[in-house]
Amino acid sequence: ATSWLVFYLMSVKGAADAAKAAVMVSGLEVGGFIGGTLAGFMSDWLIRSRAHQKAEGHVGQRVKIVMAYVAATLGILAAIRAVPAHAGWLQWATIAGLGFCIYGPHMLIGLCGAELVDKPAVGASQGLLGLVSYLGAANAGIPLSYVVNRFGWDGYFAAMAAACVVALCLLAPLVGAKSRAQQQEQHTPALA
Repeated sequence: ATSWLVFYLMSVKGAADAAKAAVMVSGLEVGGFIGGTLAGFMSDWLIRSRAHQKAEGHVGQRVKIVMAYVAATLGILAAIRAVPAHAGWLQWATIAGLGFCIYGPHMLIGLCGAELVDKPAVGASQGLLGLVSYLGAANAGIPLSYVVNRFGWDGYFAAMAAACVVALCLLAPLVGAKSRAQQQEQHTPALA
């Protein structure tokens, strides 16, 4: 997100140069730190608050938080486009909002992956999630640069919105997912 934001701010929002755009983009990391931390606290709170409901899956509770963040990303993408070029602090705040919205899911998806497998497979689970993440990041540049060159920034933001909708659809079946520990507990006979 960092590199495309610099180009967007320079070409559309009137940032004088890359250095000024980079100052605006610093909000991404600040918001990301807050969003990632809060996502963990919120998902833990949701799990604790529903502990009495045995049907509720821990992973599913975390996925609900991820989905809320992804849905909020749609709004933040629209806000980034709507902020006037002269409103520097508002631009910084919306970019911080974007960081908030994308770092929360980034943190929780790894946790969900770890909770879905047995302890000996956690490393492999994290490795696979990391591989998919890095492959996605490495291969996003070419198609997205094509979209910007062919359809402009409107096309870019439409592609990002579509990606959010696809992510929500892919996450929806996981809303009831139980952690591996919950699955094992469910199948362990109670001691008499």
